[in-house]
Amino acid sequence: MRKTILFIGLFTLIASAAFAADGIVGKNGQTMPINPSSATSGSASRDDFEYNTGGVIDFIPTTGGSFDGWGSHFMGFFTNNTGADLYLTEFGFPCAGLIQSGWFVEVGAMPGGFNTTFMGDFMALDPDDTVFPPTVYTYVDVAETGIVVPDGVDCYFGYINPGVGGQTDFNGVDTWSWYLGEWDPDQGWGRTAILQVKASFEEPVANQSESFGAVKALYR
Repeated sequence: MRKTILFIGLFTLIASAAFAADGIVGKNGQTMPINPSSATSGSASRDDFEYNTGGVIDFIPTTGGSFDGWGSHFMGFFTNNTGADLYLTEFGFPCAGLIQSGWFVEVGAMPGGFNTTFMGDFMALDPDDTVFPPTVYTYVDVAETGIVVPDGVDCYFGYINPGVGGQTDFNGVDTWSWYLGEWDPDQGWGRTAILQVKASFEEPVANQSESFGAVKALYR
């Protein structure tokens, strides 16, 4: 019996590694040719806290997953261990496609679904999901949303896959994809989804135009 269990575990590991091979964009074996490329965008934003599941800011994905074959939503998380509260300022998602996308955040605990406390819409900067893997980052400014992650608390964040989302071979960082009605761990398929977030120790100040608008409102 023990040998049978060991065999099943080994088979699962081999199968996961196979699915992690270059060109796999769907858990059903859907493939696309790899087109080596480099990131064509970069955020000028610099903040007190910067995190990318790939290990470095603006990490270039080495593979990816499709909306219908891998996951309709990608999600990652981080723990605020900075010693201070964090105000989220920007997301960065390497993705491509024409499906209406959006970001989502849950502070404190892993969400049961993708309808979370904080959400917003965006369109991917790169509409071409035939170029694989996706390397163009779409940066989403969330500085004025007021999302606070207290010290010592987890933050789960992610986005709707607009067609294809950037990934890399599993690097020790856990991420999830929404697949068949649940958050399916990417680790089980030998992958890590690439998601990026930045935050500030201080609450961001409203932009100048909004400040002028607030002042004008006082004299109506």
